[in-house]
Amino acid sequence: MLAPILLILFLSFDGMPSRAQVTLWETYQSAGQQAVQERRVMDAERLLLAAAKHIETVNPDDPRLANTLNDLGVLYGMQNRELEAEPLFLRALTINERAFGRHHPSVVLTLQNLSVIYASQNKFFEAHGVARESLKVSLELFGIYHPRSGSTCRTVATVYALEGNYEEAERFAERSIAILEHTVGERHPETAQSMEMMVRILSTTHRDREAQRLEARLNAIRQGSESAVVEEPDHPRDKDTAP
Repeated sequence: MLAPILLILFLSFDGMPSRAQVTLWETYQSAGQQAVQERRVMDAERLLLAAAKHIETVNPDDPRLANTLNDLGVLYGMQNRELEAEPLFLRALTINERAFGRHHPSVVLTLQNLSVIYASQNKFFEAHGVARESLKVSLELFGIYHPRSGSTCRTVATVYALEGNYEEAERFAERSIAILEHTVGERHPETAQSMEMMVRILSTTHRDREAQRLEARLNAIRQGSESAVVEEPDHPRDKDTAP
């Protein structure tokens, strides 16, 4: 995460990190992210904690610290350590809002993650409030036809699914797929994630044939098969209105 030029200039008056310090943070951060992707959770935690420690000693309000805290929160969420993830996302949100204001992509991302962590702890009132706020800010920043709005719709769907409200979960998952197909195409990983979520929703609601058809389509897309056919959904998608 790179701060805007004005923020960098401001930080230069308040202890801009030396090149060695920045490089060390980047080294730990990059290695930690790679370890997360490879599911090497112990290595990832060690590296991200080191990244956080180094940048925090320079400036505890540096947006790069928010970046590291967000990644740590994701890592803890992967391990069902929601109680540890929640304060990390809250602090990352505070840092990002202070640095960039409420209307910024980094704020949207942190709100998305925080809403899922709340829902994972059955804090659905908080989860819905944060998820709706992330969608509101995303739509104001990017409009409806943007990948970030599509991924944010998927976050709202996730919160509903964790709550057991599969009707609303399906509605937002459908909108996520529609937006992502329109903006980045059906072969994009973001679109695949939303399709995978829809498969789980359909399976959970015992609509096995629909789930199997969508899963087969998803597999065909992944294989690059020309047999991948875009089927019309059971319910028409309203592409002219915001989710």
